[in-house]
Amino acid sequence: MIFENKDFYVDLLEKEDLKDIVEIYNSNIDFLKNHLNTGTVTYEWMDNELETMKKANFYSCKIIKKNTNEIIGLIDFKIGKETYLSLLMVHKKYKNKGVGKSIYQSLEKYVKLFKSNCIRIDVVTNYDKNVIDFWSRNGFKNIKEIQLNWGDKILPAIIMKKKIAKIQMTNIAEEKVQ
Repeated sequence: MIFENKDFYVDLLEKEDLKDIVEIYNSNIDFLKNHLNTGTVTYEWMDNELETMKKANFYSCKIIKKNTNEIIGLIDFKIGKETYLSLLMVHKKYKNKGVGKSIYQSLEKYVKLFKSNCIRIDVVTNYDKNVIDFWSRNGFKNIKEIQLNWGDKILPAIIMKKKIAKIQMTNIAEEKVQ
């Protein structure tokens, strides 16, 4: 397990998870049409995508609902002084239910352990205005407009960043006494 909260945990994707991950991608048809010019992805495409992310030192992870052990989403990120969140996607049936926010907040707590100063995301601007609004509500600021190369497509996007506060270290001995 990479990190968790009360309802979900996040762990590395494995080959046996491909069926579930392909289903999650394919439940997000508007995303696929806008980003990849297709209505579906295949197991081969997903396997190749995971290998590409691995070679670029990203964690490609599954989001698992604790009470059912169901894979309900995926998240790709690379930890550093500036942590890069490449993708946070949940199955369509879990959208607008607080899952994305819950997972993002847990990711933010997790990367603080590695002394990240900020989190960066690149958000496609011609896709869904709600996505930009989501990240803005979570404290991200627009930094600059860019063009993203995704497969064979060039997409208009913006870099968004959020500075994250440092973890306050306390004296563990003092806590034990209280």
